Amino acid sequence: MPCANGTAFAYRINMRRCLTLVVGILIGQWLTFGATPSPADLYSVGLAAWERRDYPEALRVWSHGAALQPGDAVLHFWRASALARLGQRHAAADGFRLALMLDPPKSVAALARQELASLDAASAKATEVETTVPVEPARGVWVAAVVINGAHEARFLVDTGSSVTLVSPALAKTVGLATKGTKNTMELQTLGGMTAGPVTSLASMRVGEAEVRDVVVVVHDPGPGIDGILGNTFLGRYRLTLDADRRLLSLRRPSSS
Repeated sequence: MPCANGTAFAYRINMRRCLTLVVGILIGQWLTFGATPSPADLYSVGLAAWERRDYPEALRVWSHGAALQPGDAVLHFWRASALARLGQRHAAADGFRLALMLDPPKSVAALARQELASLDAASAKATEVETTVPVEPARGVWVAAVVINGAHEARFLVDTGSSVTLVSPALAKTVGLATKGTKNTMELQTLGGMTAGPVTSLASMRVGEAEVRDVVVVVHDPGPGIDGILGNTFLGRYRLTLDADRRLLSLRRPSSS
């Protein structure tokens, strides 16, 4: 848990003081939403999850709060803190910067700057890549969010049995992959039999903090409801752990690999 003045206790006291001020200002507005949770409710539920180290649940709660109150710097700070605990450094850093842009109380601003400095230091000293991301069940398998070329978010089926990563023609067009006239193709075994698709590469693919550059992909229809299939041209760089009960996928790659 982030610390102010070197102790978790002082950190919690500072945050409670900040939240008391912010909640006092917003509570009247939130009462008009009826069944919608108040900032105090979201803070309490999120903090309870945080204290039992259920960071995915804390992230879910505080993401909900930030979506309902996009101008609430404190909720954005806590959301970023949960992202940091899940190893999603880039997203966490963006969250802390957003919190600072929203003119938070001085103590929250100081903590956000402290967290940003810690993330920068951790990135500089990191000896391995490790990240945990939520996944959703689909068609008897799991689907994860993938960021393509640092800008395009897509839904990919996670398939450790696939030797190559597939990208749908629609996504290939969106990200500007040139496939027309490509002579390099790869045969694929599908449910309908053997087929083939053009081979190309993506500048980068990122799942959480796990990023691979110059990823070899085949452009081919992956099936309904998804944008691609995440195969071993990406997954083969990592050791995977799937927590099916909590719907979490962890990827770990030693720095030497």
